[in-house]
Amino acid sequence: MAEDEYRRNAIECLRIADETITARSRVLLIHMAEAWLRLVHQAEKNLTTDLVYKTPPPSERPVLQEQHQQVQPKTNGDGS
Repeated sequence: MAEDEYRRNAIECLRIADETITARSRVLLIHMAEAWLRLVHQAEKNLTTDLVYKTPPPSERPVLQEQHQQVQPKTNGDGS
């Protein structure tokens, strides 16, 4: 399951951040962990989203109108 892998990646980022000496690296790793957790949230949301398409009854379907273009005769430039 993708959510589990994303959570593991977030935890790993936080673990590495805890062991990192520089503040900049720590901040970057925390931001990466937050990104992984957003992916967890999105993956869970995707699991609960049901997309159902229902065809409307014939009386409610929009009428498509065909457009016809008239073909103009070509001229040779000399009027013929």
